[in-house]
Amino acid sequence: MKVKVFIQRLRETRILDLEENGKIEDLLKTLRISVSEVIPVKNGVIVTEKEPLGEGDEIKLLSVVSGG
Repeated sequence: MKVKVFIQRLRETRILDLEENGKIEDLLKTLRISVSEVIPVKNGVIVTEKEPLGEGDEIKLLSVVSGG
């Protein structure tokens, strides 16, 4: 299945072809991004890494910013 992924820290959009029944965590493994580094947004809604992916989903991986 194909999903569109915007990676905020790289400021780039990619179209990825992933296995059916994949989840956000599988996408992150493919991109070699740690779950603790990003906030996943699927089709405009914040989700967890356990969220299933579907054909044509649009995913944004927003960078986690911390500090004090």
